[in-house]
Amino acid sequence: MHGELVDAEKRYRARGRERRDGQDVVQDDQCRAVSGTWYSEYDGLTIYSASRIDIDHVVPLKEAWRSGASQWTTPERRAFANDLVDSQLIAVSAGSNRAKGDKDPGNWKPPLQSYRCAYSRAWISVKATYRLTANPAEAEALSGMLDTCDV
Repeated sequence: MHGELVDAEKRYRARGRERRDGQDVVQDDQCRAVSGTWYSEYDGLTIYSASRIDIDHVVPLKEAWRSGASQWTTPERRAFANDLVDSQLIAVSAGSNRAKGDKDPGNWKPPLQSYRCAYSRAWISVKATYRLTANPAEAEALSGMLDTCDV
C-alpha cells in the first residue's frame, strides 16, 4: 500500500499540511517548510524547526489496511493517504509520531491527556468516513478516551 503512493504528490500534500498547521511558516522555492512554529497536539510540544515535525495519519496506513483498506482500489487508498479535508493528517512532533507508529488506540494514546477526547473523535470520524472496522481493544480504548470529553 505505501509503495503505491506517488512520492512527489505525498511530499507536496505533506508540505501543504505543514504550512496549514503551523504559524509564520516560510517555504523555500520547492514549497518545503523551512521555518515556522508548530504545536504538536499529541504531546503539547511547541516545535520551531520543520525538521522536527512529522505529518501523521491519525489512522495509520497499516492500521487502515488491517481495517478494510486492503479491499480498496489504488485511487481509494491514495485518496485516504493524502486526505487534507477530513481529520486524517496532522502535524505532530517527530518523537510522538514515531512512538505511535502504526498502533491503534488500544496500543497507543496521545501522551497529552487533554488531547485524548479530540484524538478519539478524529479517529472515529476517519474510521466512519472510510467505513473502516475497529477491533474490541481499539473500541474499548476509544470509549475510555471519549469519557474524557466534557460533552
